[in-house]
Parts: sequence; structure tokens; C-alpha cells
Amino acid sequence: MAMFHVNAEQLEEALIEDIKIGHTPMVTSSPGMGKSDIIRKVAKRGNLKVIDLRVSQCEPVDLQGYPGVILNRMTFHPPEYFPLKNDKLPLHSDGSTKYSGWLLFLDELNSGTKQIQAAAYKLILDKAVYLYNLHPMCFIVAAGNLSTDRAIVTTQSTALMSRMTHYQLAISNQAWIDWANANEIDHRIISFIKFKPGSLHNFKQNTDELTFPCPRTWSMASKIIASKSSIEELTTIRLAGTVGDAAAVELTQFSKIYQDLPTIESILANPGSGWKLPDQPDRQFAITTLLAHNANEDNLDKIIIATKRLDLDFQVITFKDIYKKSPHLKNHAGIKSWISQQASNLF
Repeated sequence: MAMFHVNAEQLEEALIEDIKIGHTPMVTSSPGMGKSDIIRKVAKRGNLKVIDLRVSQCEPVDLQGYPGVILNRMTFHPPEYFPLKNDKLPLHSDGSTKYSGWLLFLDELNSGTKQIQAAAYKLILDKAVYLYNLHPMCFIVAAGNLSTDRAIVTTQSTALMSRMTHYQLAISNQAWIDWANANEIDHRIISFIKFKPGSLHNFKQNTDELTFPCPRTWSMASKIIASKSSIEELTTIRLAGTVGDAAAVELTQFSKIYQDLPTIESILANPGSGWKLPDQPDRQFAITTLLAHNANEDNLDKIIIATKRLDLDFQVITFKDIYKKSPHLKNHAGIKSWISQQASNLF
């Protein structure tokens, strides 16, 4: 059991620091919490080409090399997907720019057999395949599911565990909302998670449901409703097949409150008094996302006027969302003025 848990932002920074000093981190979490997305984001920040190796589908020779013969003597040939010491840096798909290196992603590491895990020892500790050293710009990150979550997991040997730095990813609603704002997740889903935080990740070990709400499935659900102004019966059925029955029905019901909200057009037409301020929490959460997702350089002054009509807690939520969705608006004079006015209340 991990002594400390990390949220998505902490994990991202920890992985970067480990990579810098040549450590191999191992990330575990319940299914669907976004381990792979975080690792790929780290690779993008470091300009590293991802080599995605699903260890649970490997044989020992896939990690330690294939047996063969050189000069009448048996040896092991390293697989072509491992970058070796003298290999050239890979090119991006445009063919003109180079990656800075590789990120070897050993996914589902703790789902491999004992033989597979033993084959990974040398790769993880020595950064080598048989007698061949990996390229000095090839970095390794591993990931797997928790043994308590009905996922296929093989107990890791202490020999392997002691070769890695371990992190257990925990759900952070605010970190997910920040990510969702920056990644075009449908604003109705973001508002729903704000209003009902427990719905972000609701994994039950003993259930007959085929799926469940989690960061991965909410991202999938966003694509289902993104082009729809309302959620009809067939869409609810599709959502149920993505996030589970209960979450699908709750999101459908929650989305109906948008029919009672003022439109963004009516708010911008008279932001100070020309629209009815909702007094129910679910509708106030919805307004924060509606304002933040429609903020731009041309209308931000009006968005700020409208936001100031909300209670202070909801003003803070709105401006946080604007920061994450549109970082270039942080230095707007109106936002700086609001921070200055509210400094005594915020700090």
C-alpha cells in the first residue's frame, strides 16, 4: 500500500523529475483514471516518442531478446522496437524535426507473468536488452492497475518492486476539472462533476455493471453529447453503455437545467442586470461553466461583469475555469482588478 497518493498534476511533475535522474517510476491506480494520458503528456512535454509496450501481452523474449546464432554461437537479438545506444533519434511524422528521445511505456507491467517480470529486471535496472544498452535518451515509465480492483494483476516480486519508484494515483476533482476545461470536455459534464463530485470516479469492485463513471469514460461520454443541444433517449442509452446506467440518467436529468438558464447571448447583451440570476446550486454551477467556456478576448469584460453577480465562491470557480480553458486571458486588466479587489477574501 502506498504511503502517499498523488493527484494528476503531482504525478506529472514527479514523473518528469524521475526521468531527469534516470529512475523508472511505476504508476498504479484503479482502471480508467488516466494513467496513460498523464504519461503521454509527460512524453509530449519532453519531446519524447512513446513506445507503448503492453507487458501483459508479451513473452519473455519480447523483453530480453530473441534467441539466434552469430558466428556459430547462440546469442539473443534485441527486438527492433527498443532504441539502442547508437541508433539515430527518431523523426516526427512531418519528417523534418527530431524527437529528443524515447519514452518506453511498460503498460500493464503488473499483469505480466512471473517470467515476464523476471525478464524485465535487466531492462528496468540496467537499461539494457541482453548485452545491448538502450539509447541514453530512452527513458522508462511503467504502469498497472491495483490488485484490489478486479483487474488482472500478478503480485510483483520484491526484486522488481525495488527497482522502481512507486506512485499511486488518486482522483482529484479539481485537477480533472482543470484538465477538462483545457481539453474541450463538454461543459454539461464539467458542470455535473462540479455539482456532484462523487460521480467523477465511482468504481465498485462487486458489481455486475459492464462499465462505470471514471475520467476515461467521461471523456468518451463528452464525444457522444458534444454535438447535441439536448440529450434524447437514444443518447441516454449510449451514455449508459459508456458511464453506466445511474450516471447516464443523472447526467441526462442535470442537462435539462440548461433549458431554464439564460443563454450566453442574453447574458452578453446585458451582463449587469439583463438576465435572471439562478439561486439553486446546480444551476449556479452550470452558469460558472457556461460563462467560462464562452469567454474570449472580445467579450471578457462582459463575462467579468456577469460573473461578479454570482456569490464569491462561484466567482472563484468561474475564473479558475477561464484560466484553464483560456490561459492567455490571465493577464486581462479586468481579471487582475478582480483579484486585487478580492485579495483579502481569497488569501
